[in-house]
Amino acid sequence: MRSHLRTLGSRQWSAPSHCRGWSVKDVVAHLSTDEVYNQAGLDGTMDQLPFGGGLNGWNARGVRIRRAMSPLEVLQEWEARQALVRWAWGKIGVEGTIETSVGRYPLRLQVWHLAREYAIHADDIEVPMSTRERTAQLRWRIAFGLFAAREEDEPVDAELHGDEVQLRQDGAVHRLAPETFIAYLTNRPQQLNDPKQRALVRRLT
Repeated sequence: MRSHLRTLGSRQWSAPSHCRGWSVKDVVAHLSTDEVYNQAGLDGTMDQLPFGGGLNGWNARGVRIRRAMSPLEVLQEWEARQALVRWAWGKIGVEGTIETSVGRYPLRLQVWHLAREYAIHADDIEVPMSTRERTAQLRWRIAFGLFAAREEDEPVDAELHGDEVQLRQDGAVHRLAPETFIAYLTNRPQQLNDPKQRALVRRLT
């Protein structure tokens, strides 16, 4: 993602993303906000974060306060914050725990949650990937996405079989391509190119 962002011109930074209401620059501003949260967990300042308005309010505020920044400033902030967090997490090790808004949490799982978040937003701004990379990415996103849904008490009755996902819903079995299932799992039908698949995801959600 970093390499892709460094190639963008001003018009590309201001282009709309697949995240409704946000430009490409806004998405990167949101990623910086994610890293502010991660840093607060490391610094013991989680209780000082302005969570008024809930998660949506926090996300919107993080984007709004960076609207006056240039694309380069937004990119540099994200890169700097990300580097500090990754260094600190490396010192802790994946077997350790970190402070989060819900208490101590395994770092190994937090890394997967962040990877999922980054993958979603990489799709929002259409970061290119090779076919091989994309296939591997979709498989781990499906596996971890199903885990996360269970963790959040919103389980999804689905299994990956070969090159398709079998989703059971209301007594029916829907056989979905991995791309379509990820769009369903993340509520991002707008990321799909095929209008029939977009309509299917909207019906299922």
